[in-house]
Amino acid sequence: MLLKLFLCVVLLQIAYGQSTIKNFILFDASNGDAAMPRPLDSVTGPISINVRFPFFGKWYNVIRVYSHGLILFGNVTYALPHNPPGPFPLKDFVCAAPYWADTDLTKDSFSNIFYREILDESTLTQISAMIKNGYPLLSASRMLWAFVVTWYRVAGHAVDPGRNTFQAIIATNGIYSFTIFTYNQIQWSAGAWGGYPQVGFNAGDQLNYFTVEDSFSADIVYITQQSNVGIPGQFIFLTNGNISKVECNTTQGLQSSPFRGSMHGGYQFRLFGVCFPDKHYIVEVNGQPLDDCQVTSVFITCTMPMVSEGRLQIEVLRSDRQLIGQTDFLSFMPEMNGDVILFNHGDLINKPRTIQDRRFDLQFLKNNLTTHNLFRLVIYDYSTQYVASSNQFYNLSTRRIDLPLGLLNLSSLNNLTINFQSIFPITGVPVDQVHLLDFSFELIRPNTTTTEGYTWKGAQKFITRTFIVPYAMLTSYCSTWLTLQSDAITRNLTSRVPSCPCRVLNTWADEQFGFSADPVCHGRKSSPWNCQYNKPRGRACYQRKSPNSDGGAHCCYDTAGALISEIQQGSGSMKAHFPDTMKALSTYQHFFTDFLPYFSCCGIATEILATCSQYTRYRPAGSCVNLLPMPPTGGRGDPHFSTLNGKSYTFNGHGEYTLVKSSDNTFHVQVRLARLTNETTNSMSASSSMDSATAIVAFVIYNDDQPRVQFELLPALKSMEIHVNGKLIEFTPLTSEEELQSSSLIYADDRQLVIRQRDINSYSISYGESEIQFIAHVRPQYDFLDLSSIIPKTFKQNSVFQGILGGFNGLTYSNGTNVSASLNDDRALFDYGESWRTTNESTLFYYRLQDSHAEHQDLTYRPMFQEDLFEKYASTERYRLAAEACRNLTHEQQCIYDILITNDVTVVQMQEKYEAEVHVLDDYVELVTTDIENDAKTTTTTESPNTQKPVNSGMRFSINSIWMIVFITLLA
Repeated sequence: MLLKLFLCVVLLQIAYGQSTIKNFILFDASNGDAAMPRPLDSVTGPISINVRFPFFGKWYNVIRVYSHGLILFGNVTYALPHNPPGPFPLKDFVCAAPYWADTDLTKDSFSNIFYREILDESTLTQISAMIKNGYPLLSASRMLWAFVVTWYRVAGHAVDPGRNTFQAIIATNGIYSFTIFTYNQIQWSAGAWGGYPQVGFNAGDQLNYFTVEDSFSADIVYITQQSNVGIPGQFIFLTNGNISKVECNTTQGLQSSPFRGSMHGGYQFRLFGVCFPDKHYIVEVNGQPLDDCQVTSVFITCTMPMVSEGRLQIEVLRSDRQLIGQTDFLSFMPEMNGDVILFNHGDLINKPRTIQDRRFDLQFLKNNLTTHNLFRLVIYDYSTQYVASSNQFYNLSTRRIDLPLGLLNLSSLNNLTINFQSIFPITGVPVDQVHLLDFSFELIRPNTTTTEGYTWKGAQKFITRTFIVPYAMLTSYCSTWLTLQSDAITRNLTSRVPSCPCRVLNTWADEQFGFSADPVCHGRKSSPWNCQYNKPRGRACYQRKSPNSDGGAHCCYDTAGALISEIQQGSGSMKAHFPDTMKALSTYQHFFTDFLPYFSCCGIATEILATCSQYTRYRPAGSCVNLLPMPPTGGRGDPHFSTLNGKSYTFNGHGEYTLVKSSDNTFHVQVRLARLTNETTNSMSASSSMDSATAIVAFVIYNDDQPRVQFELLPALKSMEIHVNGKLIEFTPLTSEEELQSSSLIYADDRQLVIRQRDINSYSISYGESEIQFIAHVRPQYDFLDLSSIIPKTFKQNSVFQGILGGFNGLTYSNGTNVSASLNDDRALFDYGESWRTTNESTLFYYRLQDSHAEHQDLTYRPMFQEDLFEKYASTERYRLAAEACRNLTHEQQCIYDILITNDVTVVQMQEKYEAEVHVLDDYVELVTTDIENDAKTTTTTESPNTQKPVNSGMRFSINSIWMIVFITLLA
């Protein structure tokens, strides 16, 4: 009876439960697995896989599974003896060996070996999470393909052999490859052939191999209790290049992944870089102990609590409080992006609410986001009290409030009324207590009733922010604030705040001349709440922090892009404390020193209070300078580089090169050029092939003491990586215009480096006080990018430049010799470009694991020069199509060249974008020139046109503050 019961349990496990084993991915026939044949020494036929799998420096698209615990690589008929031929390394034998042992499938019918190729996103996501355990620095690398083999309850040859259950996964994203061994149950080791199993890898070159320590011993059965990632029974290896084991010790000490995150908390972060041999540690964030951390020997995983904004310190201590390690964490205040779901977003963020209002309404838009998705509302309440006379905060507190509203379809909801009482008490509140409330609408899942034909974009958060203050504080704060002001303080502030541009481009880009768009008065937004307090003329505002104080400029412009100087017309005003999302209590400082004084002195309605004139006395609109851009320079095409002195030539080598560098080595940009492949272009016809097209696929920027920024395209993955000081930034590019009405913050730090996604295909890199900005345009195919840089005129005055872009006096070799060749001679200038190839010692690039400078060099490559290319395709249909696409462009010949070399007519779009930017700047230059001429006419004969002079509300103008805009549009 007991035997029958046992058999029934086993059969039920086989039928229903065998695929759910801890730390295994699902397996068996019900999950699409194939089963191995059952004869002894069984091996599958060649299995053609859907990728070229990188394994120890070579690529394989055929594998086999061997019943004795091997995955074999390559379309090779291996001689597989029953007895293993000995320990690794083995010549010309390429395998992963999760458990090379004497398996016997003939013992019974319920043991099995299952295998399948994995392409579904959910399982690949699960595997990616496993890999993150071992390689947190590669945590942003999502696997795109995997293959799994599961040896389920397989027996050996002994009379009572026991059973072994283990699983092997090979996975790749096209660049990295990983192998995962997971052991559930190991009950036998020795086989009929004698000896004990081997676990490891063999590349077949007798150089790359690895064997687990207890291989060839009876102790190998204890592998279920061992790990290299802190999970008993699991081992993870990086196997695309040289063997790389997971190690807990690094030269950098304790590290955090991610190393920055939202002050809202609620997400996991992982500490690694030192070993954690004990079972318990104390983890503190700014002295606050965390009670939910999970410890392994390799890493500690915790959940970030709600914290204040700014730089935090994470410490790991032993139970006796001995410090093990510490690291910094950057906590930022999330950007407000609720305008894509809220009709009255601007009303919520543009003015403070009083506690006496008791409630407020959220009014929702009807669009794809709100219709096709379900959201959860979470409120983050940050409160504090403030003593203005001493500039001191006290009683700071944080609370997360999950209102019991369930999942919301916002479009059908229309409006939502929130009572303050459901967030915090509204009676007995101190008269100086202020609440900062972040309303976060978390996108949870698609709305199943409306998602037909809708593409799921994954979880996102949409945030609107408001301040709640007591009514008495709002109405009386102005008088208190005015008593603390003086003309001397204002003069000091005025002297340290940047001057506004007298005019900006009315294309309303997110970044202009080192200034960032104000999200509450953005020229691209059409909401009636936009620029609510900059009426009647205000169309957009820009702002910038002072390089040497906490203050900043806030500049507002009319529809034509001209600066507004009077507050009654909608001007901006200087800020005593510019909001810096990476500085502790910065948002509160801005609220009490700038935001609240404005509303208390000037009012929250359209009627301006009498005290507003006193406010503008101490917070004037500032000063302005005329910024006259020089003609744009840059590069476009395959690629055609426009030099710093306005000339143009073609260079398309393959390797890494110095694009431009300063003589004092404080500024250096390098680019990586690589060959385009058929897979990365859209051919005019299916049968045509590429010639010698060159793409710029990566760049790295070094700018004095600022963090080093690197962009790298991954065409095979249709994605890109961004590194800051070598650290991989985790972000998901947004792909809908609806979600990107302004811009999306990717990275910001307290050094004023800001990286944003400007629109679907472009990114900005801004360096704050150094006034340098880069714009990177990425083709949707992720096969090449453009790079535009805005460089101030002071660079021309203070430094000598060299590189592919040359200097302001033309092209020179590194020894100072001038280039004598004609810029039309691309053969001769190819040698000049090659002279700027970097070396292993001079490269600025960060290289991923198993990557190197040498991997990206091709010293033998020679491009298809323009003269040869035109001769080859003269009088062909290919040439006719190219000429037709380019006929309205200024750089027609370069455009034709690009289309011929890539065989891709769509590259004309990048040419058109470049020339459109040139035309916009030409129009802007004409307007600024007219402004300068008109100003000169009104200048008295005793004043020099170069003299700054105050105009209205503290405005002053300067004519000759000239900037240089450098467009380095680097195309394929």
